[in-house]
Amino acid sequence: MHINNDLQVQVSKSGFTDECVFHYSDVCSAVARLHNGRSDGYKEFMSEHLKLACDDLHVYIAMLFTSMTVHGFVPEDFQVSTIIPIPKGKNANHTDSCNCRPITLSSILGKVFDLIVLDRYSDLLATSDLQFGFKPRRSTNVCSMVLKGIIS
Repeated sequence: MHINNDLQVQVSKSGFTDECVFHYSDVCSAVARLHNGRSDGYKEFMSEHLKLACDDLHVYIAMLFTSMTVHGFVPEDFQVSTIIPIPKGKNANHTDSCNCRPITLSSILGKVFDLIVLDRYSDLLATSDLQFGFKPRRSTNVCSMVLKGIIS
């Protein structure tokens, strides 16, 4: 833990604000929110690797994120994602690309970084009232229902 404290002292001396610093507790809470059984699809790094890791790894991840923020550099592995097809239904023809929807698997560490940033700045981020997907207490089903009502 003293390594993390030394890092925080060095960052504060360099003129960067506390917003640049990622803490051990930030990483721990984000890792706890990861879903089990998730892979990045690239290096076969699983969410359980972080969930079951020792506390020292979370300190090093916090140091990595702080370094990324201070230096403005993102490692190449964070920028790689894997697109995989998911069949639309059980009875769908799996050989026809029209019957699949693509999903993108991102880096597990990138997901942890995203969760921390969203926790910190979610109150500053705004979306349109017309957006239905990927919002709390909203569903694309509501949008579909409104559209069907207008059409009929």
